[in-house]
Amino acid sequence: MKKNNIIIAAIFILFVNFTYGQRPKDIKNSEVKGIFLSYDDFKQNKIVCSSNIQKKDIKIKLNQFFISPEISCFELKKDSVFHKDSIFAIHLSNGANYRFINRNPYFIADTSFLFIYTYSTVITEYKQSGPTRRAKEIPITYYYFSSGQNQEVYSLTVANLCKYLQIESDIKVAINQKYKSDDMLYSMNQKTGHFIINEFLIELTKNKQ
Repeated sequence: MKKNNIIIAAIFILFVNFTYGQRPKDIKNSEVKGIFLSYDDFKQNKIVCSSNIQKKDIKIKLNQFFISPEISCFELKKDSVFHKDSIFAIHLSNGANYRFINRNPYFIADTSFLFIYTYSTVITEYKQSGPTRRAKEIPITYYYFSSGQNQEVYSLTVANLCKYLQIESDIKVAINQKYKSDDMLYSMNQKTGHFIINEFLIELTKNKQ
């Protein structure tokens, strides 16, 4: 019985190490400076549980171990709990904003037309070299979009844009003509900070008005 418990514990440790080895670095609680409850709050920069130098008694806990579904905020000696999937975003001290999707933090990259999110992580690639198996960590970024705050989130691909966006057929034709591969959708206009696909869609829909 004792031997079985040791084996189970060893498997559990390996599972935790493997799982967290594949995940990006967790956001620290100390990096979170506030919460946007809705997209309107996000647009108006209206933050709740805002922590700053004058409010040292405010503490936000993301509860990321085992991907907890809740965020807790201790403010004015009162503990409030928010479901991660019900809020719009968390705001970090470096100015970045993250939205929880399936309990994982996705960086809000652009909201000028489509809501575009990115999720950066590390995958491990194994290669056999003679008797030795070598592991190499490769950083990778996944891109997602939705057509609004509470809309379903999809992988950012040409096929998904044409399938899920509520746009006219000629705009879908224009997307297919301009974007010959999914990788082209990930380009940004460095001057404006917006994704080129968003600027393209804004221009196309403007001409429809």
